[in-house]
Amino acid sequence: MNESFPTTDELEALEQVVVAALESRDDSTLNVLGYGEVSVALGWPIEEPTFVCKRTPPFTRTQFAEYQGLIEEYVAGVQASGLAVVDTKVVPISRGDDVISYLVQPKLASTSLGDNVLQSAEPDPEHPFLEALAGALDVVSPTLSIDAQVTNFSWDGSRLTLIDVGTPFMWDETGELRFEMKPFARMLPAPTRLLATRELTKLVTRWNDPRRVAVDVVANLYRANLPEWVDATVTAMNGALGRDSISAKEARELFEEDLKIWPFLKKLQAAERWWQTTVRRQPYDWFIYSSYD
Repeated sequence: MNESFPTTDELEALEQVVVAALESRDDSTLNVLGYGEVSVALGWPIEEPTFVCKRTPPFTRTQFAEYQGLIEEYVAGVQASGLAVVDTKVVPISRGDDVISYLVQPKLASTSLGDNVLQSAEPDPEHPFLEALAGALDVVSPTLSIDAQVTNFSWDGSRLTLIDVGTPFMWDETGELRFEMKPFARMLPAPTRLLATRELTKLVTRWNDPRRVAVDVVANLYRANLPEWVDATVTAMNGALGRDSISAKEARELFEEDLKIWPFLKKLQAAERWWQTTVRRQPYDWFIYSSYD
């Protein structure tokens, strides 16, 4: 890539716009490229974006150093497993004793994003994107995995590239998740954080087993408004899994479970935002969007 990544000064300018948008609850001054359950993808420069910037929650300096190191290790591990990863830079922005950071990546053509690739084609279990995605199950192990939903990949016609690295799914030899969820749990009311952290940690264990990853891939097709691709994707995943096959039925059941969890968490976020901004007169560092809406 010829163009340089945004400078720290440029990202500090973006952060000022983000803070104002959070305070006003109006994101019209931003260029929002996509909504996730935890972060929002913002275009930079705002007028004609060439980069995607994903804002993290506030970290202590120690937490940030650990997070940055994990991201670098995670990207290296995924690449070593044979899956390409989009160029990613983690840039810290000081905020008093805390650090806000941005995961910065080059903006890819929207037509290359996995959901758009499928949207523009007829369902086919032998579609090369699906075959490559099924092959990416080889990355999954008890110590390293990926969130393999189609929206997390780009496809240039010959190469599959992972674009979501903000949640580095790695486990130690005892099965303990190495990724610290506590900074992210601060989006929720304090009395719920311990339970939410425990339950979300359990939830992400679905991603350290190839079969469960395959079920999750299919389940998320409903969220991406691609139900017509369910049967074809089940067939493609089963081709990679062999005897340990999955079904459309269990994928639908998983989607319906998630449909109960994530919207409920958004309601908790709204309660916490009210508490912080109205009662405590403190900033709330998250936009509240739901990709299920």
